[in-house]
Amino acid sequence: MALSPRPRAASGSHAAPALAAGALPEDAIYEILLRLPAKDLCRLRAVCRPWRSLLSDPAFAAAHAARHPEPLIVAGYTSHSVMNDDGILFDIMDQSGRVVRRIRQANNKEGHNERMVLVPTQGDLVCLVQHWCRRSCRLLNPATGAVHVLPEGLAEEHAMHEGKLAYCALAFGQVAATGEYKVLRVFRGYLPHGRELCEVFTLNGGSHGRWRGIRTAPPRNVILNLLNIVTICNGIVYFLSIEHVPGDFILDDTIAPFNLESEEWMPTIRGPLSSLERAKNNDRSVLSLAVLNGCLVLSQHVVPSSMDMWFLMDVDKGLWVKQHCIQFEFSYWQIMHPVHPLLVLSDGRIVLIHMADRGLLKMYNPRIGTCTDVAEIGPCDEIGLYTGNLLSLANGPSQ
Repeated sequence: MALSPRPRAASGSHAAPALAAGALPEDAIYEILLRLPAKDLCRLRAVCRPWRSLLSDPAFAAAHAARHPEPLIVAGYTSHSVMNDDGILFDIMDQSGRVVRRIRQANNKEGHNERMVLVPTQGDLVCLVQHWCRRSCRLLNPATGAVHVLPEGLAEEHAMHEGKLAYCALAFGQVAATGEYKVLRVFRGYLPHGRELCEVFTLNGGSHGRWRGIRTAPPRNVILNLLNIVTICNGIVYFLSIEHVPGDFILDDTIAPFNLESEEWMPTIRGPLSSLERAKNNDRSVLSLAVLNGCLVLSQHVVPSSMDMWFLMDVDKGLWVKQHCIQFEFSYWQIMHPVHPLLVLSDGRIVLIHMADRGLLKMYNPRIGTCTDVAEIGPCDEIGLYTGNLLSLANGPSQ
């Protein structure tokens, strides 16, 4: 079997240290280590100094990340959870539920807990907002400890509405073409006809960034205060939306997309349930959005014990296909907590999270139609994916 070549040391840098003498040549040991899971490599650093040096090398971490591309899971806890009472803000864990990094709340200048909560996350940064107002926003790099604090004030275009805005939702993602990070926030308050205001912030490394007002409002009011109603795929933010009628809002499965690159709202997407012209009923009330294998997915949690997963196969034609119907065995107290799909593994199994009191990580095998509990991760209130490298996390500063 041919061995993968080791990355060459950069010009002027030290070469990788020689590994301890043994029966296997150095390149073979390197290849074996490259194939092992990152959580095992973190423990193997204690074997000897040469191994620790190699396994802490950024070049090895990059090679390992390319070989093991599946992301880590980020579980966030709000100020109402027991985990947050212990000062835990969020955990980064592997697909078995093993915590590889725990981030705790920081205290402000007065010594009080700042109560930051997680925004659905993607990429190698984690987005946090202040729990009670959601206008204080920070982007954290768990591997390096770097924190970007975004300004709290409104965009200049919206300054006249200060004091009129009561609710805020945020979405955080990358522009597909450039890779730059942007944060979108949507405000609703005491404005005529239920109008919503939208602002965008671009993270470009400078210190003079500001929020910019978006001229157009969403084509329909978006949902601001429920879990798993927004997701991002290829630089497009997808919101579940509601229809505004005098004195009320009507929830359905219509989706409002926002293009992070052009900073424009796109035409709404009719959901699979509306497309089938089903009558309005309680089965449609528990919906969530996700991205699996690059495809937008709408999940319909049917009380009490099943979940249908609809995949958007053709955006232009509005073609949805129901690929999975997962059956669960829930107790009475669990049925009102939805199950949310997170990602598809290389073998086709789907990782799920049950947002119940215990926070159950589940694994669904579509080949045999079984769903099993993997780990209990605690009462999480938000969930996301982290594509940074676990070995880099182990090198980063503790929080």
